[in-house]
Amino acid sequence: MKKLICLLAFTVVPAFAEEPALTPDQLVNIAISDNPELQFYEKQVAALPKPVQSAAPEIAQPLDFPSRQAFRRSVLNLDTDLARLYLPEFRFVLASEVRLKAMEYQAATESAATAKDLASRITALVKMLEERPAAGVESLIERRILEGAALPFLRKAAESSMRAKLLRTELNGLIGKKPDAALVVTGSSVLPAQNTAQNSAAPLLLKIREAEIARGLVGLDAASEVESFAVGGWFTREGLGASEAFEGVTRPGPTSGATMKQTSERLIDDARRKMARETAQRQAAVEAAREVVNAIPPKLIENLQSASDLAERQYRVGALGVNLLIEIHREYLDALEARNEAAIQAWRNALDLEFLSLSATGQPTGKITVNPKQ
Repeated sequence: MKKLICLLAFTVVPAFAEEPALTPDQLVNIAISDNPELQFYEKQVAALPKPVQSAAPEIAQPLDFPSRQAFRRSVLNLDTDLARLYLPEFRFVLASEVRLKAMEYQAATESAATAKDLASRITALVKMLEERPAAGVESLIERRILEGAALPFLRKAAESSMRAKLLRTELNGLIGKKPDAALVVTGSSVLPAQNTAQNSAAPLLLKIREAEIARGLVGLDAASEVESFAVGGWFTREGLGASEAFEGVTRPGPTSGATMKQTSERLIDDARRKMARETAQRQAAVEAAREVVNAIPPKLIENLQSASDLAERQYRVGALGVNLLIEIHREYLDALEARNEAAIQAWRNALDLEFLSLSATGQPTGKITVNPKQ
C-alpha cells in the first residue's frame, strides 16, 4: 500500500515556479497576436479578392468554431464579403476558447495540487500511527481506514494532473507556443460582470446568415439547401444552461409562388426568431450560473481549508476521530472543485450570450468586462 501511495503521489503535474504567471486576459492578447492560424487567415482575407501565395503554416491546435468549414470555403473561393464576416467570428471564438481553457487549466492544476497535499497528509498520519506502540485491533483498523482514504485523493490528483497536461498542450497550441512549454495561469476566479451583452441592431451571426442566404438562393435546389438553420450554445456544451440547438423552421415556406426576395425575408425572419429565443435562454442561464457561484463564495473555501488543517492537528493529539477528519478533507476538495466548475460555467454562458449579441462592426476581441469584486 505504501509503495502504491508513494508511486501515485509523483503523478501530479509539475509546478513551473520560475515561469511568470499569466492571467486569462493576458493569454487572450497573446492568442490574438500570435495564433498561427489566425495570422494565416488575416493575411489571406486582407488580400481578397486576390489570391495569396504563402507557405502552409504549422498549426498545432486548429480552432473549431461554428463556421470553420464555411470560412475555409469562402477563402478558397475568394469570397471577400463572407470571409470578412467569418474572420471576426474566428477571433471571438479563439479569444473565448483561450479564456475558458486557461480557467480549466488553473482549476485542474489546483485540484491536482490540493488532492496531492491531502493524500500526503493522510500518508503522514499513517506513518505516525505505524511508529506508535501497538494499541490493539482498533488502532490497526484506524490505520487501514487512513490508508484506504488516501486512495481517492491520489486518484483525483492523477486525473486532474492528466487533465492539466492535456489543457496545457491545447492552450499552448492556441497561443502559438510549443506544446510542452511551461505555463502558469492565475486570476481565473474573476467572474464576468452582470451586464455582459450589448444589444446590437446588426449582430454578426445574423449578418453571416443573411450573406449565406443571399448566396444559397442561387441554384437549382437553392431553397432546400439554405432552409436549415440551427441556433444553440457553442461554449455551453453540458452542465447548467446547456440545451439542444433550436433547429426546426419557424416559418415554413410554400411549395411554389414565393419570389427569391420573399424567401430571403422569410429565412432571415426565421433566424431572428431563433436568435431572440436563444438570447432569452442564455440570459436566464447566465443568471442561474451566477447564483451558483455566489452560493460558493471564496470565503467558504478558505474556511473549509482552515477546518481541514485544524482537523488534522486535532486528530494528531487524539481530540478528533478519523471519520470526521476524512470527511472535512473531502468537503474541502469538493467545494474547491465546485467553485471552480461554477465559475467556468458562468463564463461559458456569458460568452454564449456575448456571441449572440456580437456586433458585425469593429474588431471583436472576446474580452468580456469582468467583475473584480467576485
